[in-house]
Amino acid sequence: MTTTKRLSVTEFDFDEVKDNLKAFMRNQTEFKDYDFEGSGLSALLDVLAYNTHYLGFNANMLANEMFLDSSQLRSSVVSHAKTLGYTTRSARAAKAVINVFLNTTNTSATMPAGTVFTASIDEESYQFVNIQSAVAYNNGSTIPFNNLSVYEGSFVSTRYTTDTQNVEQRFLINDSRADTTTLTVKVQNSSSDSFTATYVLATDIAALTSTSNVYFLQEVEDGKFEIYFGDGILGNAVEDGNIIILDYVVTNKGVGNGATTLTSSAAIDGVNSVNVATVSPSAGGSEPETIQSIKYNAPLDYASQGRCVTSEDYKTYVKQLFPNTQAVSVWGGEN
Repeated sequence: MTTTKRLSVTEFDFDEVKDNLKAFMRNQTEFKDYDFEGSGLSALLDVLAYNTHYLGFNANMLANEMFLDSSQLRSSVVSHAKTLGYTTRSARAAKAVINVFLNTTNTSATMPAGTVFTASIDEESYQFVNIQSAVAYNNGSTIPFNNLSVYEGSFVSTRYTTDTQNVEQRFLINDSRADTTTLTVKVQNSSSDSFTATYVLATDIAALTSTSNVYFLQEVEDGKFEIYFGDGILGNAVEDGNIIILDYVVTNKGVGNGATTLTSSAAIDGVNSVNVATVSPSAGGSEPETIQSIKYNAPLDYASQGRCVTSEDYKTYVKQLFPNTQAVSVWGGEN
């Protein structure tokens, strides 16, 4: 009788792999009448079967992570989205618009970035901050700061000193709850030269030159974001000794929505008598973009190439601009 000595490799489940190994061993002359179940060799077959099962599982997972559609790990999905030129959405802070009135005879006042206002939501106290300093002038009896945008969360400032010899240096936003839309990036020449330039987020590389003061943004590990700069060809390159200043808001995300009454918790430019009127309640706070959303939006964003022409283009940008949107319907005049 002819018997095969080839090992079947079509199965990857543990029991089936072990059965295949047993069948292969029984077809060998040395183990033709061997009792595999009652021997120490059975333990060795278990090890081989487990090892084969692990390798098959890992190979399958590796293959899945190679493509955007089948990826399960956020790091893989974000990496694939980056190759399409898509920047994932960070957490969003709830934003309110208020009017602030300083009751004083002073001719002018400055409200620094990070000025704190407080509000109560569901019997919990939350703070709101402005992200840019503002100057206003007396109109007779008060100094008004009109239509001031404030964001729920804490105003954080992080500094780095550039060291181009350190190949591992990174400029990180060290909190996964940071709202990148509130990010301000400044570069100070050095500790002895206080001249500071404000850098803006690069959106169109075709318009960049070697002196463009721009930065690039990408999501990295643990849901955090990294800032990086040009290479002197596409965007201005930072130099040794430059001080990188990152200002941003770390937020509690969606829980800051719904604040209707805000108050000032401290003096503003030395003025203690402060009145606050709400123009629009806080809204827009949301979680970071989900894996499912990245998978859906990244290819559509790449297809639209920054323009709104088709209905799908508009759907993509509505969801990016208004992350709390649950459903979007778009139609044109031809429909």
